[in-house]
Amino acid sequence: MNSMRMSSVLMRMIAILILFGPVSVFAEDPGDPARGKTVFKLCSTCHQVGDTAKNAFGPVLNNVVGRKAGSYPGYSYSPSLQEANKKGLTWTEDLIFQWLHGPSDFVKDYLKKPDAASKMPIMVADPQQRRDVIAYLSTLTHQSPHQDTAGHDMSMMPAVSKDEKDPVDKLPRVKLELVDPPFLPKHTQTTSDEPKVVEVELTVMEKKWVLDDEGTEIVALTYNGSIPAPAIVVHEGDYVELTLKNPSTNMMEHNIDLHAVTGKLGGAAITTVTPGNEAVMRFKATKTGTFLYHCAPEGVMTPYHVTHGMTGVIVVLPRQGLTDDEGKPLSYDRAYYIGENEFYVPRDAKGNFKQYKFSGEDLNDWVEAMRGLVPSHIVFNGRVGALTGKGAMKAKVGERVLFIHSQGNRATQPHLIGGHADYVWETGSFASPPLKDVQTWFIRGGAAGAALYTFRQPGLYVYLNHNLIEAVVLGAAGHVMVEGEWDHDLLKSVYHGPLKK
Repeated sequence: MNSMRMSSVLMRMIAILILFGPVSVFAEDPGDPARGKTVFKLCSTCHQVGDTAKNAFGPVLNNVVGRKAGSYPGYSYSPSLQEANKKGLTWTEDLIFQWLHGPSDFVKDYLKKPDAASKMPIMVADPQQRRDVIAYLSTLTHQSPHQDTAGHDMSMMPAVSKDEKDPVDKLPRVKLELVDPPFLPKHTQTTSDEPKVVEVELTVMEKKWVLDDEGTEIVALTYNGSIPAPAIVVHEGDYVELTLKNPSTNMMEHNIDLHAVTGKLGGAAITTVTPGNEAVMRFKATKTGTFLYHCAPEGVMTPYHVTHGMTGVIVVLPRQGLTDDEGKPLSYDRAYYIGENEFYVPRDAKGNFKQYKFSGEDLNDWVEAMRGLVPSHIVFNGRVGALTGKGAMKAKVGERVLFIHSQGNRATQPHLIGGHADYVWETGSFASPPLKDVQTWFIRGGAAGAALYTFRQPGLYVYLNHNLIEAVVLGAAGHVMVEGEWDHDLLKSVYHGPLKK
């Protein structure tokens, strides 16, 4: 009897398919837009919607139901989505339902290519949640009034007349030759010249990066291929013309927020570029000090990018140079730049660090790891031991060394074992008097500070984050090797041997 009923139902379903085609998964349950709006919080990590939406890690999802795949203006789609676009893939509710169950599996099946892949790292396993979020997306018919047909934000800056002459155009121009940390680019400590336009070029590189001697690997996000990014050095009153390039080989959109910039989210609002594009901005360096810069794509993508290596420092020197607490001139013989970064490398079920093939693939796992606020690594200059051994900083007895220390996300407390900081600009402001004779100083998260010390003894000095767990266990430590003659008046070994009676 049950067998006969099943046969009857099966025959009825076959008849429906023959007469009317496939039955939509939304035929009986169209989904609930209100519930879908809540589910969309998962999607908002990568996608924006609404009248002011912009492309982010994923394209804008306004009008996505009924839209041709891979077609939103200004977004750099994966090669597989571009191919699907050429084949005519158009997003119906049923196709989005299948896509959300496994984006890469969907394009592999659609293109009949086992190596096809999507940039989208998140899937929605629950069928009801998929129906609900699609119901919510179906209600979104917004068109951003601020975008042109290419998807560019037209409200970013006031219009400038082509006939309007810019007095800055008359200033001399120089190109700053950036170098890898821990070094600073060639510069003068003081200047009597008129302000100039300093040209700076940064290229975003998404690349494999090894964090430690155990081979822990991530797909890092970098400016110019280094962690931290290169230091920029200018003088107060100079103009910086910064070009940010995002090659078409990258997967993600990027921008730059410089804490030395006034307005427009530190420049982030006018430098957001998708792969294959570049942006140029100019700003005036009005405040002196050491300032952080970093990528800031909005939402959870900002800490995601920062904790993948996208931090750097810009130093704005007073035109008369550094001064002490009494206003007397200070100079340095060498300068080093220590960029402290933390990473949240996800682990698998066995506790081993996971590896990923391309940028963004780790997004869901990395965000979950960040929520715990427990870094897997805290390192100086991109790797455990980067500033030790052959990478150790160097100096000579009698030299005054400037240390610039940045941290994009967490507070830290630098300390030089075997020495002190003669002068410390703890907040990074050169307009404030420096602290004197400091044993351990404090660098706020999202900032950079500076310390000046004259080495008085030769040998190995350890420069570390004096949260000793973060230094010894997680990697936030480096070395300074100093050459010169020993001063027994400062330190002398009087006796070392068996206990005396």
